[in-house]
Amino acid sequence: MDTALVERLIEILGKEKNIYESILKLSMDKKDVIVAGKVTELEGMTKLEQSIILKLGKLEGEREELTGKLADALKIEPSEVTLSGLAKMIPDEQGIRLRNCQDSLLRTVNDIRSTNTLNSKLIRNSLDYIDFSVNILTNAGAGGNNYSNSGQSDDPKKKNFFDIKL
Repeated sequence: MDTALVERLIEILGKEKNIYESILKLSMDKKDVIVAGKVTELEGMTKLEQSIILKLGKLEGEREELTGKLADALKIEPSEVTLSGLAKMIPDEQGIRLRNCQDSLLRTVNDIRSTNTLNSKLIRNSLDYIDFSVNILTNAGAGGNNYSNSGQSDDPKKKNFFDIKL
């Protein structure tokens, strides 16, 4: 098998790992921004994250092309090429490096997943709090069903701070 193809794969996986680490750092920074309620800063971070993901998409395209070439060299279908399987078929040193790349990528992706889950919960909590606040403000001064002796409401004018409920 062409070891140059495997070296190129290891190089691409290393670049992908670096990009995923950038996404992880950005996700961790987003947590602080979400907690602080800095919406405009969060929007900027999201745009930056999108540009980083575009770079990752280009690397993924290269990786898939390379996987096709490796599959041809191994005479198997590209869908059957896995890092674990490939690591078993190549020389020991490259196999170890490939397994290390795989482990490192998996750890980073799992860290991103857990950080994004936390960020989603924080955003959901913020939205729930906003909804609760809007409900309180729209019902402020609404009073209860208080009627006078004549059968008329004691407070005929309900006071709402907003014209509509969002």
